[in-house]
Amino acid sequence: MKTMAEAATRARALLQAIALGIVYYLLARPAVHLESAGTLAAIAWPAPASAIAFLWPQPPRRWLAFLFAIFVAVAATGDFSADSWRSDLGFSLLNVFEVALCAWLGQRYVDASGSLSTIAALVRFLVLLPLAAIGLTAILGATLAADLGGADWWREWRTLVVGNGVAVLVLVPALLAGRARPSDTSHNARHAEHMSTLAGCLCVAAILAAAAALHLSEEVQRGALSLVLAAIAIYGGLSAAAATVGAAAILGVCLTILHLGPYQGDGSNSPWRLQIDMAALAMLTFFVAVATRERRQLALRLERARRMESLGLLAGGVAHDFKNILAAVDGYAQIADERLPEDSPARMPLREVQTASARGRDLTEQILLAARRGDRVREVLDLASIVDEAVSLARALGRNGVVIDYEAGTQTWPVPAHRGQLVRAVLNLMRNACLAARSRVVVRIGSAESTAQSLAVGDMPPGTAVLVEVEDDGPGIPADHLPHLFEPFYSTRPQGGGTGLGLAIVAGVACEHQGGVGIATSPSGTRFRLVLPLAAGTPAAPAAPPEPLGSGETVMLVDSDPVSRERCEDWLAELGFEPLGYAEASEALAQAADLQGGISLLLADVDRLYMDGAELAARLREQAPALRVILCSSDPDVVMLARAARATVLPKPFDREALGRAAGSALNTPKDLT
Repeated sequence: MKTMAEAATRARALLQAIALGIVYYLLARPAVHLESAGTLAAIAWPAPASAIAFLWPQPPRRWLAFLFAIFVAVAATGDFSADSWRSDLGFSLLNVFEVALCAWLGQRYVDASGSLSTIAALVRFLVLLPLAAIGLTAILGATLAADLGGADWWREWRTLVVGNGVAVLVLVPALLAGRARPSDTSHNARHAEHMSTLAGCLCVAAILAAAAALHLSEEVQRGALSLVLAAIAIYGGLSAAAATVGAAAILGVCLTILHLGPYQGDGSNSPWRLQIDMAALAMLTFFVAVATRERRQLALRLERARRMESLGLLAGGVAHDFKNILAAVDGYAQIADERLPEDSPARMPLREVQTASARGRDLTEQILLAARRGDRVREVLDLASIVDEAVSLARALGRNGVVIDYEAGTQTWPVPAHRGQLVRAVLNLMRNACLAARSRVVVRIGSAESTAQSLAVGDMPPGTAVLVEVEDDGPGIPADHLPHLFEPFYSTRPQGGGTGLGLAIVAGVACEHQGGVGIATSPSGTRFRLVLPLAAGTPAAPAAPPEPLGSGETVMLVDSDPVSRERCEDWLAELGFEPLGYAEASEALAQAADLQGGISLLLADVDRLYMDGAELAARLREQAPALRVILCSSDPDVVMLARAARATVLPKPFDREALGRAAGSALNTPKDLT
């Protein structure tokens, strides 16, 4: 199957290369034989711009076949006679070089996906492609024309740099906008964008036709086009503006070639004025569209921040008061437990009250964290160790069939952070990704200096920054959900499937750490980026191992996940216990007889257990009557199962300290109350 898929991919790439070569030839052929080829050929030649827009989002490893097709297409337009074969071959290679250079610069330094959605990306595009790349290829082309044909170097350079530069400036953004639609755009917004594009093209066509029919001056035509393009940029967005600019350029060139319109005069400066006007109108329109888009995004972020602040204040105030109430409930439960006799049957319900109070306190801490009222204590920590801990917890909690790949490097990333908060934030991102993924989740750490992705929550830290990237291969997030993702208590899961605090906690932690969260989604997957500022200091040393709680007691550990089982075995050994790990309950039961009742504690992950936890505990107690039991689960309903098994509950995810507290509590419980 894999071989067939690879063969189909190669065949599709070959067909695309052939199609690109044919399109390139058809677009380049008319420009070669233009009557005024010295000037308008460069403007009317959309072939290089089309190829640049096609190659830009493609991986560079696939470019070779397409570049060869471009070379063949350009070579087919030449005569290759005894006098012209050198220039034909040279200009064929120059076309290939121009397309490859522009596509590589755009992908490497502007935006890998071809999006010109920010002022910074647009400025980089203007400087690197129409100016730098086309300027370099124009120097090579003018030198080639002067050496082989004796042409005037300055005139050839000006024709090539202005004509090709205008073609790239006008057509590449329009073609890129047509290839990729933003993932955060709803169906209604896309429909409005299409209507704006259609209306803009019709208005431009009407203006140019009126200018040609009524012999309007360049000033009148320029002013009318400026108003129309500015309106399209403001109300239609960058995609509609780019398409309208491209349509205006194509229609303007066609009218000039047909000797119609204000630029059809016989003077040699007419094509030059057309080129300058096209470039000026394109840059004006693009900057207006991008500036308007950034202003709207800023207003949306401000409104979202205000809404989250109001919700956070309300939730934080309620959670703070509720935490005080839970503290009182837990305190009185402890007092009652201490005053009851050891054999009192009321002690079991009191322990359930204490367990519920502990869960309530944990929930209120999450709400306070989502409301950005958490602990502000910071220390310089290595982000890689934090992510490594979160990955270990996420792998233990991940659903079957989903693989978490952690692309960890050897570099140290010091960040000023609260370890518990940051582990919780990264873990929440990975748990959400595992729920959304089809088969794979990728976690990366890298520098955030070169990222041009805008942040949905928070701000880009000043100076150097680091990002944690969590990417899944799921179906993506609907556009209607994106504005509400980070709001407290907003959840897209079924009723009872989530609290709606996961991403709210991530947003709260990011803002508390002077960072932010970015999101990019498409039908092929979703990518979250947690951006944090780098610290100048050295990461703090890992915490020292805790004092041993046990004295060599045997702990039977049943967990089918090898990573989780190995981690728990290490923790139990550090806590002073003797762990015995088993992947299956049947294997643990088979070995229990050989231990002759020497088991002190059973630790079982009931989420992956192919046997009822109460039944496993009962059968093991036949071999070890004094056996204490801890049941681990992420399901809140496990309390009922634990009651039937006379067991202690350890909610997941848990760390070494939580495991130690649960083990100590279970082993110190009176025998007749377990």
